[in-house]
Amino acid sequence: MGKNCHKDHKEKSSGIFGMFKPLIYIVLIPTIVIAGVIFLTTRSQGTEAQNQEAAGVSNSTYEVDKNSFSFGTISMKDGNVETIYELTNTGSEDIFIKELFTSCMCTKAQLILADGTLTGFNGMKGHGGQNDFYVGKIIKAGETVKVKTVFDPNAHGPQGVGPIKRNIILSTNLKDSPNIQFSFDAEVTK
Repeated sequence: MGKNCHKDHKEKSSGIFGMFKPLIYIVLIPTIVIAGVIFLTTRSQGTEAQNQEAAGVSNSTYEVDKNSFSFGTISMKDGNVETIYELTNTGSEDIFIKELFTSCMCTKAQLILADGTLTGFNGMKGHGGQNDFYVGKIIKAGETVKVKTVFDPNAHGPQGVGPIKRNIILSTNLKDSPNIQFSFDAEVTK
């Protein structure tokens, strides 16, 4: 009887747990995941607000090595092409880079900071989450950063041949002209 009593107790406890098992998977786990996502999202938005507030409005100045670039004639069969633009903070105040985005999804841009740190590649606004274009980096006085740009001539398929012009925009805290724009053009062939 002692063995059966132990067996009955074990069956009852697993039976109760078995009843709640679907509830754990349906309610508890998704609730924990959602709470984690909310926590991480509000944390990154709070950091963004703190960085922008700390940076304030900048009266700094800057120079670029080039505002535009021409790839000339490029072939779809040769694949992606890239160029790099340089931006130097020539003023005495920091420049805060809020966002980096492009005018078309066929173009991606990445910021290479003075210490060699890379941001992720960003594309066109409206094709990602709210914070996908946020950079949140500071260019100190005298520092130079690079904007690496990659163009995919195959992104628009066979109808993408002909002349193209694309833009890359850095949104900053500069008082005068807060958006710094770079562009490139090309003649795309098959």
